[in-house]
Amino acid sequence: MDIEKQWPNILKALSEGKKSNRFFSIATVNSDGTPHVTPIGHVFFKGDMTGYYFDQYSEAMPKNFESNKNICLMSVNSGTLFWLKSLFKGRFSTSPAIRLMGTVGDVRDASKEEVDKLKKSISITSGLKGHKLLWDNLTKVRDIRFTSFSPAKYPVMCEGLWPE
Repeated sequence: MDIEKQWPNILKALSEGKKSNRFFSIATVNSDGTPHVTPIGHVFFKGDMTGYYFDQYSEAMPKNFESNKNICLMSVNSGTLFWLKSLFKGRFSTSPAIRLMGTVGDVRDASKEEVDKLKKSISITSGLKGHKLLWDNLTKVRDIRFTSFSPAKYPVMCEGLWPE
């Protein structure tokens, strides 16, 4: 499937997954070839099959990127209401899960616009003690260039979600 043609549908599935889980899973490859999966909460997507994430706490991912910059980002809509409605209707309204494959760039300073977007996305918790402890110093990002995708395709229930 053509990622560029499907990008609006992909963004919709990513948005629904983010609402239900508050994070994405990003898989990288360890130096010994084994997989490593990390939950990342602050991933943002652009209209051109790219995105970026705030690179702060992961220890394994930066090490893994020294030898292999490939990633697989997964989003799952685990919302109870989404699943109950889908099971009742016998079809999904949006994809229940999607994987995006791509590569990351080197770590860089976040732009003012990127920091502002982050602050807006987490403003609801700004008065809480943990907010300042966790997110007050997020200033580094990595760009992601997505090259392909693979949606979950349950028989019958996913029909028509990804028109060619």
